[in-house]
Amino acid sequence: MKHNRITFLGCMIVAISLLSSCNNKETTTPTRKNIEDAVFASGFIEQENQYTVSASADGILTTILVSEGDIITNNTTVAVIKSDVQNNQVADAQAVYNNAVTNASANASILQQIQTKINQAKTQLSLDKTNYVRYKELRAKNSVSQLDFEKAELQYKASQNNLLGLQDNYKTTASDLKLNEKRSLVQVKTQKAILDDYKLNSSISGTVINVFKKQGELIRRGEAVAEIGSGAFIIKLFVAEDDIKKVNSNQAVSVHLNTNPNETFKAKISKIYPSFNTTEQSYVVEAQFDQVPNKIFSGSQLQANIETGSSKNVLVIPTAYLIRENYVILENDEERTIKIGRRNSDWTEVISGISEEDIIVKSKI
Repeated sequence: MKHNRITFLGCMIVAISLLSSCNNKETTTPTRKNIEDAVFASGFIEQENQYTVSASADGILTTILVSEGDIITNNTTVAVIKSDVQNNQVADAQAVYNNAVTNASANASILQQIQTKINQAKTQLSLDKTNYVRYKELRAKNSVSQLDFEKAELQYKASQNNLLGLQDNYKTTASDLKLNEKRSLVQVKTQKAILDDYKLNSSISGTVINVFKKQGELIRRGEAVAEIGSGAFIIKLFVAEDDIKKVNSNQAVSVHLNTNPNETFKAKISKIYPSFNTTEQSYVVEAQFDQVPNKIFSGSQLQANIETGSSKNVLVIPTAYLIRENYVILENDEERTIKIGRRNSDWTEVISGISEEDIIVKSKI
């Protein structure tokens, strides 16, 4: 008898537990409302024009002249690389050029020396010409021998050739010195251009978004020193491969910035990149704010819903009540297949399979 009482008591406890379990079921009924279909996308904010200032020479950063948030103008020097060796190269090239300029002037000693010889050659030619003319007249009178006349003639021609040679030498030397001056100037410009590589300038006006290096760091050619941004803020979105076909230009977007978690910003799709981004394993889409937030930062992470369509006054159930994509559980534990339409994270449109009178149960699985 005692055993039967214990058995009965156990059955009562199980029955009460089962009843309690049934009473704890989360249930709902389909209802009618407007539903918007949306594609989820993650992303970040960037500016329309973003320029990276990179090192154009190897060396040590002696100076960083900007900080993140600074507003700078075009050609502003962002950083300087130690350039002692290159400064010496410029100084040497300048000294060579200055010397070349001096040598190429009309007062240069080498040209003065040649000019002195030319003046002497002109004097000698004048004497030899006078002597030649005199001997020519004497020979006509047969007052001197043919041999003496020919000697005077040879001396005259030799003086002519000597003067012409000196004059050619002057022109050639002056030309070579001028050419050397030009080449030296090119070398100065080249060395100064190389020196300019040690000053890292921004080629755009804008805001300093990032500074990647610190003063005193060793840097290699091509390494990024800072990032400058300008222009409008753009929303970069990463859309899954299965969803990209639903996305079109000018679709509305609801944006939730991590920096402004309690606000929703409206935007519109402005650009759809045609190729799959293998790095992000998604398609890249751009959107532009309808109204840019008062305080916004380049690089801010975000989540967005791209509104791909809507239906008015349709039968819907909470998306959380769906199982296996298109099944629901009725109050009597029957699994019912339903045909669904639009769907978002909160609601799913029901086209057929259940009515507003049906009670459905939320699965605990």
